[in-house]
Amino acid sequence: MIAVRFFGYACLGIISAAILSTAGILAWFIADRGLPVEVPETTVLTPTVKPGGRLCIRQRVNYLRDCRGNVDRAMFDAHTHRVILPSVKYERPPQGLGQRVITTCFTVPDEFEPGPGEYHAAPEYACNPLQRYYWPITRAQNVVRFEIVPR
Repeated sequence: MIAVRFFGYACLGIISAAILSTAGILAWFIADRGLPVEVPETTVLTPTVKPGGRLCIRQRVNYLRDCRGNVDRAMFDAHTHRVILPSVKYERPPQGLGQRVITTCFTVPDEFEPGPGEYHAAPEYACNPLQRYYWPITRAQNVVRFEIVPR
């Protein structure tokens, strides 16, 4: 009789430990919402661009944690034209953690009309399995304004 009772308590302990540890890990994943990347400075190197010209942007980026990243990018003019640019995807920060200076250049499409233009970058990050498959970390889009001038 004592052996059965001991076996019952042992099973109850194992089941309780499994439930509590799963809940604890899930709570840890849910609470992990800190931004793994900071962008303290964005500079437009070519503030005025002609259609067909090159828009160059320099960003100072500080990678704080080893997390997966996905940055969806697009370029707009003031006349309803939009171009979806290739996404930037990485499993770990390129060149490791720390501060980096990244310069990217894009060709402004020929169909863009003169006026204000914008470059948008919408980042999302995943540092754990919950963020990878369900609830990524996001932050406000980087919006870079530039001027499209006539040819």
